[in-house]
Amino acid sequence: MSTFGDSDRSATHGADVRRVERDERLRRRERGQTTLDFALGMSIFLLSLVFVVAFVPGMLEPFSGGAQSETPAVNRVADDLTQGTLGNASAPYVLDETCTVELFTAGVPGECRYDGTELSDRVGVLERSPVNVTIRGDLDGSGADDILCWDTSVVGGQLAERGASGCGPLLTGGSNPAGSGGKTVSAQRVALLDGQDVTVEVVMW
Repeated sequence: MSTFGDSDRSATHGADVRRVERDERLRRRERGQTTLDFALGMSIFLLSLVFVVAFVPGMLEPFSGGAQSETPAVNRVADDLTQGTLGNASAPYVLDETCTVELFTAGVPGECRYDGTELSDRVGVLERSPVNVTIRGDLDGSGADDILCWDTSVVGGQLAERGASGCGPLLTGGSNPAGSGGKTVSAQRVALLDGQDVTVEVVMW
């Protein structure tokens, strides 16, 4: 009787030991799998983070309000002004004196191809995009371009450099580029105004 009891206890003990060993092996395998999953998950996360940091800003840049996004608009404005708005499309780059001077004043002559009271409206730019238009030239042969004005002391008026006697409206208007933080884009076009070569400069930011 005692022999059978000892045998049963031994068998039970052996079974318990094997169960414990099996459970331990399962736990080890589970712990190993968990570590592998964690390492794999972290790798995927880090790779995704690197992709977002490296590529997403560049992908979104065309939709931001950065200065470079204004490049097509600034060229369009410069072309429109010198090829039609301030003159005649059949004679591009030849600017009409009256329409050019009045672009920078409050008046809008009926024969001119623009309207509105703000410069941005007259050149077809949304208010959220600051724009400046300036006409420069070297009338005195000094080799340096200066902002031009319209000399009203002469009958019919004539071009003059800023600061000249009789200088009337300055041929510059719009927002001040000094407030752009240096992030601007510009376009220049050479044209003929009052028989003089001038540079029409458009700046946006």
